[in-house]
Amino acid sequence: MRVAIFSAFDTVLNPYILLFKETLERQGLEVHLEREFNLKWLLSKGKSCDCIHLHWIKHSYSPPKNNDKSKFLKKLIEIRIVRIFLDLFCLIEFALTFLFAKLAGKTIVFTVHDLFKSGKQSLRGRMQVRMARYVVFLLSDSIHVHNHHSRKLIRAIYKRKSGISVIPHGNYIGYYPNQVSKTEARLRLGLPGDAFVYLFLGLLRPYKGLEDLFEAFETLEWPGARLLVAGQVFGVDSYESRLLDLTRSNSKIMLVPEFIVDEAIQLYMNACDVFVLPYKDITTSGAAALALSFGRPIIAPAITSFPEVITSEVGILYDTSQPNGLVSALREARTRSWSESKIFDYAHQFDWDKLGPQFAALYTKHDGRRQ
Repeated sequence: MRVAIFSAFDTVLNPYILLFKETLERQGLEVHLEREFNLKWLLSKGKSCDCIHLHWIKHSYSPPKNNDKSKFLKKLIEIRIVRIFLDLFCLIEFALTFLFAKLAGKTIVFTVHDLFKSGKQSLRGRMQVRMARYVVFLLSDSIHVHNHHSRKLIRAIYKRKSGISVIPHGNYIGYYPNQVSKTEARLRLGLPGDAFVYLFLGLLRPYKGLEDLFEAFETLEWPGARLLVAGQVFGVDSYESRLLDLTRSNSKIMLVPEFIVDEAIQLYMNACDVFVLPYKDITTSGAAALALSFGRPIIAPAITSFPEVITSEVGILYDTSQPNGLVSALREARTRSWSESKIFDYAHQFDWDKLGPQFAALYTKHDGRRQ
């Protein structure tokens, strides 16, 4: 069976797609990575696959961003009515591509990574996303979600009742180097050896609650505590300046607003005692999978899918309705005894080879009975 996987997400930022591809290949499938799901691809390469698997789809129904456009075209696109028609055209092309692929007998699978786009969005933008997702949820043979919370939302909002498979997010054990000790990691990062270190590592985005984390950390007032925040600022031009302003006056907060290469991830992960994810909303957390893959306990809000992933043995869930919920979790983490070996054992249930047969089963034609 030949599978074409579509994802415009940079595999350098997140190797999820590469790991997904490799596990399918170990199941005996022929897999190709593609970027743009559109009519041009379907007409030129569509015959080369039996199954189409869509992941992040925004680039498939949004006008392409091309910096090489002439000044005239750039000004033309800035006109509101032109932009509306361009958005509508791209959405229609996306729907037609989906329909023609179905008529051509392709099995279509969609993996849900983000059900709701965070951040500010125009009414037109929200409508475009909603309409594109209605097309996907209506016409896909199978829907793959990483947790039961997402399945419930899809059933409630998009009225898709069947053909939704829950297969958890795979871990990253073995993908990133992991040979550096805690002592060496702290030495190389300039952290005190006897400090209690909280870590946030990942793309720095407004919806991830970093401002709340900084405020909660300030409330702790522990001389021996350190907060390490590292990752590339993504999507908002002014956000890096805001983060720098919030952390500049506190020497116990180390902010590294830059892309962390694969070889350096082990420094940050092994230097920390606890991994903190103070998200305001989330559909699927690859960062949680990363923390478990390094045997690190997690602090996260008891919202959306986190209660399905984080047990009392591997982390702490806090109540966001409580004003000091995050502060209390930060304090509790310091008093708990965590077993790195038990966290690793827990993470191994998400080994890709264990999930592989379930992923391969997604390409079986949906018969209306699978849940």
